Amino acid sequence: REAITHSQLKHSNILPFLGIFCETPESLPLTIVPLIGRGSLQDLIKRHELSDLASFQRATRGIEYLHSRKPPVIHGDIHPGNILIGDTGQAYLCDFGLSRIQHEVTRTRTTIQEGGKLRFLAPELSISAASRFRTTFASDIFSLSMTFLAVWSGRKPFDEVWNEWEVVACIVGGRRPKRPAFFSVILHPNGEATLWELLESMWAQEPADRPSGSHVGEHLQSALSINNEKHRQVGMTETLAPNVGESALSVSDHTRHS
Repeated sequence: REAITHSQLKHSNILPFLGIFCETPESLPLTIVPLIGRGSLQDLIKRHELSDLASFQRATRGIEYLHSRKPPVIHGDIHPGNILIGDTGQAYLCDFGLSRIQHEVTRTRTTIQEGGKLRFLAPELSISAASRFRTTFASDIFSLSMTFLAVWSGRKPFDEVWNEWEVVACIVGGRRPKRPAFFSVILHPNGEATLWELLESMWAQEPADRPSGSHVGEHLQSALSINNEKHRQVGMTETLAPNVGESALSVSDHTRHS
């Protein structure tokens, strides 16, 4: 079923499907996909290699594509390990084992033990852990918000809490991660505020209060535009003032040295 769903997805931010392989007639089929050079967002976070939000923006486009298909597709397992980054910075959503077509019901339920990372799981899914649950567009958006936070801060959500089930209790109880004091990217204050407001809407406790994928994409683009304009103005100022001395670093220099 995963291979069938994956084979139907064609988008620049979806990991391309090349085929399936069975070692023996009795073995389970394996999906054949391209080798992506830099690994997952999780790998980059561990190596402290993230310097901007472009990869997250591209991953968001992949979510927009899934949710806007006819019929729509719900990924169901969004976290940094399921977003791969190519050598040129391109982002690819992968692992569609928990994905489902929106109109499917009985065949697409799963248990929390089979689901995604607990720190990225929406509260309504955790509440139903004792029985069974069904992923939705809104649960994808919640998981995307926690992924966004991990990319932004360079740390997993609720990093100070060691026990995964304590994290689940926090999320179900309405607690959310604190705004990080340190960011792995340089943001203009207005852009930073806009992005934090976006995060707060994406991880709303009630699924109906969360924005759509397209809404997230629009607001993310707005925040990044604010940031890019600030960087452009800084670059123009440095060009017009060549005698400020070597101590004045450009934004790109600061990114490399921080």
